[in-house]
Amino acid sequence: MTEVRVDGYLVQKKLEDALKAIVGNSAWEGRELLVPGTRRRWDMAYELGSKVTVVEFDGDAHYRDPLKMKVDNEKDVTARSLGYKVVRMPYWVQLTNQTLQHYFGLSAEIYQDFPHGFIATKLFPASYCEMGIERFERELSSLPNSVKDAVMSSLVDRCAEHGADYVLPRKLRCIAPQ
Repeated sequence: MTEVRVDGYLVQKKLEDALKAIVGNSAWEGRELLVPGTRRRWDMAYELGSKVTVVEFDGDAHYRDPLKMKVDNEKDVTARSLGYKVVRMPYWVQLTNQTLQHYFGLSAEIYQDFPHGFIATKLFPASYCEMGIERFERELSSLPNSVKDAVMSSLVDRCAEHGADYVLPRKLRCIAPQ
């Protein structure tokens, strides 16, 4: 089984390096791949068997900027129309054995020393636009329970540190006791 070490919090380059090591050079399609018919790019992609997987690492702007979300949706529609699988990895989730299986359906031995959640960032769900809040709720609810619990725990900690008003929008205050 492939072993991968991810030191510190996950960023796009670390995700790219990990996935490339896991799927291998022959399956790796590359990074910053042009979306057909546009000037836009997918962050990275790989092909296993005859299935192409497009991977997007979504930082905080993908939750705060509605026009960025519009572009994301358009890129996803294009990818799916080509028969590609789309994986969107949120910045508040780390790559672990469990999330590798959850998002990608792959197995490897991942060594990760950074917890899931809002640990090193100062951009919390209170900073998100309405569509970003809805996206956060959807993504959070789809996670395995242990990952979801870690994210929730980080939000509780950030509420204690900064105050709920600055961490969670009113709509989400019920998810993190104050």
